[in-house]
Amino acid sequence: MNRARLRRAMLIERLRSAEYRRAAADAQAAQAVRDKLEGLSERTRTLADLYSLRDTARDGADLAAATMLSAHLREIGRSARAQADNARAEAEARFAELARAERRRQRSAEDRRDMAAMLLAEQERREAGVPVRNISPASQDSGTLLD
Repeated sequence: MNRARLRRAMLIERLRSAEYRRAAADAQAAQAVRDKLEGLSERTRTLADLYSLRDTARDGADLAAATMLSAHLREIGRSARAQADNARAEAEARFAELARAERRRQRSAEDRRDMAAMLLAEQERREAGVPVRNISPASQDSGTLLD
């Protein structure tokens, strides 16, 4: 029974490790999207500022075109900023999930180590000739011991 519990604990640990790797990849991807959108927003804002400061217009049509381009670039920049803000929230959520996955992975590793230590101690007691008494999960509530 204890060996089966150890195998189960090892399986859970492997599953938690896989879950952690997936959460890490998701967090990294969300951060990459965030970085790209923030960079786009900054570059677009800079371009809009440059076009609004440009004083090379030869006539009213050139000035109107530059003003229109600057306005469009500012709108694209605002849109990119909004998307970057959404990406930031998504990245933060992914990093929070990564932290939860790390805690679950650590807990499963501790459970497996505890189970292995218990089995080792049990084996050492058997080899020393000390009777081994196990408490089954079902009998813990009633307080009865099983041999």
